[in-house]
Amino acid sequence: MRRRSGGRLDAVLVVTVVAAAALRLWGLGAQSLWYDEWLTTQAVDGGLGHLLRHVADREGITPTYFLVMWPWVRVFGDGELALRSVSALAGIVTVPVAYAAALALGQSRRVARIAAVIVAVNPLLVWYSQEARPYSLLALAAAVSVLAYGHARRGGHAALVAWAAAAAALVSLHYFGTFVVAAEAAALVVALRPRWRPVAWALVPSVVVGLLLVPFAVRQHSHDVNRNWIAGFSLPVRIEEAAEGALVGPSPPFDRLWLAGAAVVAVATVLLATRTDAQDRRVAVTLAAIGGAAVVAPLVIALVGTDAFLGRYLIAALIPLVLAVAVGLGASRPAAPGLVATGALAVVSVLAVVPVARDPELQRPDWRAVAAAVEGGESPGPRLVVVDVNGDQSGPLDHYLSGATRLGPSDEVAVDGIDVLVARGTDRPCNMLVGHACGMVYLGTVAPPPGDPPFTRTERIELDQFALDRYDADEPVTVTAATVTGPEAPGAVVWMVDPSR
Repeated sequence: MRRRSGGRLDAVLVVTVVAAAALRLWGLGAQSLWYDEWLTTQAVDGGLGHLLRHVADREGITPTYFLVMWPWVRVFGDGELALRSVSALAGIVTVPVAYAAALALGQSRRVARIAAVIVAVNPLLVWYSQEARPYSLLALAAAVSVLAYGHARRGGHAALVAWAAAAAALVSLHYFGTFVVAAEAAALVVALRPRWRPVAWALVPSVVVGLLLVPFAVRQHSHDVNRNWIAGFSLPVRIEEAAEGALVGPSPPFDRLWLAGAAVVAVATVLLATRTDAQDRRVAVTLAAIGGAAVVAPLVIALVGTDAFLGRYLIAALIPLVLAVAVGLGASRPAAPGLVATGALAVVSVLAVVPVARDPELQRPDWRAVAAAVEGGESPGPRLVVVDVNGDQSGPLDHYLSGATRLGPSDEVAVDGIDVLVARGTDRPCNMLVGHACGMVYLGTVAPPPGDPPFTRTERIELDQFALDRYDADEPVTVTAATVTGPEAPGAVVWMVDPSR
């Protein structure tokens, strides 16, 4: 007999949701926007036509998230807190949805509680709940689809309709959502055999959504930058990053912390194989197969065709994998080993999450502080800001600097000074362009501005993550971006800042 929960509110779930909210809302607006979040502001800064063109030309993901954000920013603004609130709310709601999904899969309240706890404190889910990008919504959509799958696997027209809607929403949020939907559909065919036709009909909305997204995917793939930047990192590095990030997030405070999380997953696997009944094992294996297929499929595609394998794109697959681990930890008998392992995983997760909120070296590059330092100088006249390596990543300065204009190489301007952005060393790891350490990879050592005309270094402004070398001239000097950066910095970007504008 399967274990059924009562209709009363679970106090443990309430406490878990409160904890999840605290982790996601703590310092939500404290970090400045990084490059990808700045792209979100660019997408929604205009009409809907501009939004669709931006997504087609500058993004590698679907337009759905930006269509959600477009009215949101018109009501709440485009500050850090407002932009990230959608992701934070989605991350909080994912916790009770994961709990409900476990119950829908026929699991006990203990398993549901463990699933909720893991989702609440998982560092990857917390990180993307504090980012103005679609990944937190994607995780929520995946949780909803698993919940709907749990009901649909028992048959029934209404349940299949609900799963069809959830699956279509998941596909609409990200191309990689297709892999989870396909795996769930295969699991439904097995569960409902030989009645496969209702599942085929339930896939129609997802197919329609996928066809509507084809023009965006083709246009995005046609741009070299969209197509090649991911493949610029070796596939083994990306696989390692995806596995470690799922356990401890993209900016862990300790290099080997992921090993503790992996040990708990191993314990869950052993408990599942030796201390659970056959029905629980079938549920866990199905969930692991759904999540595993959603990881393996894009990996195979990367090996034989288009390489778009990236850890954060796989966040939808994390939800069924977490539920599988929760079954192993919560359905085993006796309960003590699974509960102890759950507590250990929660401690590891908190050890990864809390330092990020406290340590600037684990956070996103602080472009807001750079802008404040530039604008805080004594010189009231126009000046340049030079970012000399992969300067495109300094795009958030456009959001934070008043009167900033990006110069072309031959643009001539008269300025009173030049600020050169300089890296401050860090021993933190860089995980796939996420986190402060990755901000450092964009900064080399630019040569001082040319001595004729005479710019003199007057100070170095030390920030938590960057430093600014400030050069001033006795009187306005006309320069071009090309003469300031020189031929050794082909990826440099030069910003003109004019306080009078």
